[in-house]
Amino acid sequence: MTSPIIAVAAHTDVNQFQSRTSAVPMAYTDSIERAGGIPFILPFTMKLEALHQVLAHADGVLLPGGFDLDPEFFHQEPEPTIGKVERTLDLFQMKVIELAMEQQMPILGICRGAQVINVVMGGTLYQDIPTHFPKSELKHMQKTLSFDTDHGVSFSPGSRLYNCFGPDIEINSRHHQSIKDIGKDLTVTAISPDGVIEAAQHNSLPVDLIQWHPELMMQKNDDMLPLFQSFVNSCQKKA
Repeated sequence: MTSPIIAVAAHTDVNQFQSRTSAVPMAYTDSIERAGGIPFILPFTMKLEALHQVLAHADGVLLPGGFDLDPEFFHQEPEPTIGKVERTLDLFQMKVIELAMEQQMPILGICRGAQVINVVMGGTLYQDIPTHFPKSELKHMQKTLSFDTDHGVSFSPGSRLYNCFGPDIEINSRHHQSIKDIGKDLTVTAISPDGVIEAAQHNSLPVDLIQWHPELMMQKNDDMLPLFQSFVNSCQKKA
């Protein structure tokens, strides 16, 4: 059986020589490989024909974490607490999602990736969780890059995440933005104890939005392996 090929949409970054790069943390590609898939980095480009040609060789797409989104894309003014944004990166990843969805390709969005999918589907975001959830006792933004869990999350019965993990699990947390209004054709599938949306899925397409960082947890143990296996298996069906 041929292993499915999964495009990981790159972020833009600056290397040690101050040159712009297309980059993906290896935790994402490692997780795909451990789940039986073959990852490749989809580099930043604004050339639509290039994206069409490259995605023609992919069986699925993963959108990783990263910068905040430009709030203009969800009809908000920037708040004082917003982090770094890069409009061209937003446009690139939005186009990747649109093309992949046109082909009904499986998509897994992690952290920022989940937020981009929600915005593409017409949803909105909270630009800063502490500002909008002032009574929450949870720290959704860990101070350090951590592999350890931080709080619990409950899954909706019948959802793909429920089928992977059961009713609830412990997750890590490294984000200060989250979904506010859910996008069209998306259903919330996981909520943290303070009411922050932690996951959603498309109603008819194999598209999952995950707010926490399962790829980091995979660096410590296999607790998140069922999630990546479920994604890779859906890509296998496409292949």
